[in-house]
Amino acid sequence: MIRSESNHLRRRFLAPASLRLAIAAAAAMGFVGCDRLPGKPPPNPAPVISVATTAGFEGMWAERCSGCHGADGQMGAGFPMRNAEYLKAVPDAAMFSIIRDGVPSSRMPGFGGDAIGGVSDETIRDFIKGMHVTWAESDPSNDSRGIAWRPTGAAGDLDRGATIFAAKCAACHPAEQVAPTQKGMAIDELVAGSVTDPFYLRLVSDQHLRSNIVFGRKDLGMPGAAGPFRGPDGGEVTTPLEAADVADLVAFLASKRNTWPSGPEVEDGAP
Repeated sequence: MIRSESNHLRRRFLAPASLRLAIAAAAAMGFVGCDRLPGKPPPNPAPVISVATTAGFEGMWAERCSGCHGADGQMGAGFPMRNAEYLKAVPDAAMFSIIRDGVPSSRMPGFGGDAIGGVSDETIRDFIKGMHVTWAESDPSNDSRGIAWRPTGAAGDLDRGATIFAAKCAACHPAEQVAPTQKGMAIDELVAGSVTDPFYLRLVSDQHLRSNIVFGRKDLGMPGAAGPFRGPDGGEVTTPLEAADVADLVAFLASKRNTWPSGPEVEDGAP
């Protein structure tokens, strides 16, 4: 009698095996679900990659620099930073100042200091290290002929700069250029467009002009101070530029910044 009552109580208070399994499964799912709660960090967070390394540098470059200077440091509207000679010529302190504070009277913004979404000074210094690690040996050359990246002497001579421009630059950078399709002309791949256009000049600094003249634009086929250049008759001019020539060219181009375009107006939608 006692045993029978004991069995009855067990059947009454113990859940069936199927119910017990269901409860255990629900509990297990609850524990798994806790691992997926919003805001909970993953068990093995990805390591932070320093921008002083190539991988870290390329990530920051793609996010903050590639839009103006090109996805791979070339073929952008801004100066091509993938230039080993230029990177060796510019001191780290000067590069830091440019990146942190930007360049006045140009489209180069600052990425540190009080800039919205700016980065720390330490990150900028590491970024410069990463740039050297990645590109400092990219394409060694002597396009600059050792001419200083920044002006070190007296201001250039405007009239002399105009003469040099006509002899070594105007053939590829004509002041007045009509689109080839308007005259049925063949496209001249060496003609890069006007650099005396005031609207262009108002977007760039004198330092930008100097850097392009001294180091050239390999990505666009433009020579540096070493030349050779294209003469007015289309022939090759092998005489290189001297430091004074560079200063004179910058002075001439800067003088065009506050003038009006001399070329013919083209209606919107025209080639």
